[in-house]
Amino acid sequence: MKLAHFSDIHITDFPLSGGFALKRLAAIASYSLMGRGAHFAGSDVRIARLLEDVDAQGVDHALCTGDLTGVSSEAEFARVAGLFGPRLQQPQRFTCLPGNHDRYVKSAAGRFEQHFGALCEGGAFPFVKRVAPKVTIVGIDVARPTSLIDSSGLCGPRQRDALLGVLTDASLKDQFVVLAMHYGLLRAEGQRDHRKHGLRDDLELTQLIDRPDVSLDLVVHGHMHRPYVVKTARRTTINAGSATDLHVKGAGYHVYDIDPDQHRVRITRRSWDVASGKFEGNPASPLNRELTTR
Repeated sequence: MKLAHFSDIHITDFPLSGGFALKRLAAIASYSLMGRGAHFAGSDVRIARLLEDVDAQGVDHALCTGDLTGVSSEAEFARVAGLFGPRLQQPQRFTCLPGNHDRYVKSAAGRFEQHFGALCEGGAFPFVKRVAPKVTIVGIDVARPTSLIDSSGLCGPRQRDALLGVLTDASLKDQFVVLAMHYGLLRAEGQRDHRKHGLRDDLELTQLIDRPDVSLDLVVHGHMHRPYVVKTARRTTINAGSATDLHVKGAGYHVYDIDPDQHRVRITRRSWDVASGKFEGNPASPLNRELTTR
């Protein structure tokens, strides 16, 4: 089974395009003074090429782990939804989760579900989606609107309890199980993320996934724009990074070739090539590897 995984595509308008909110003051500074506007200039084109390339790889399913927008404005959601086009009505082929930029301000509540709800089981989290024989994606929503200087996420006790019930259910024991969320549990060097940038309940969620009675092969996410692979005590976690950030060397996405019977996965990186204006295989990427997941 072939699964594509991309993240943090960030279609980007000027931050006040969605109306005034205090949180957007930080976004204006990031966009204008810290380079975000340049990082994602022309991202519409790269998103379109990304989706075309994913289709061309003949994958069985494609997964986006959040941050489709910059400041969760209606205009941004409408534009990125337009690029997805008919794919928005193909939940058997596509899954999308919200990121913190898709929950950027309280006034954006419901916008992600309005445009992408069909690809995340209507926004009922956690959800379980069988995407191929013996391959299951479990999706959780850890994004939320936060204060001016905070971009942290939260899983929360209700969702963690429900997730534990899902991952310990006997029906998943013989499945290849992928847990998808926006935030990572660890940074590239294996340390916890910063309190105002990472998951507030990362320790509780890590303890949950590392339980011996849990059926789980991979944890996949985005949020941090440079891709990497790292392990908790028991689980492999993979960050796809940003597929469209021009300031990230090798920005792109992953294709996972999954052998569910052997619980093995081969990671292949595809990266944006500025000269050709398209995504291409990246055989030199250090992320290319084969892993046993249980």
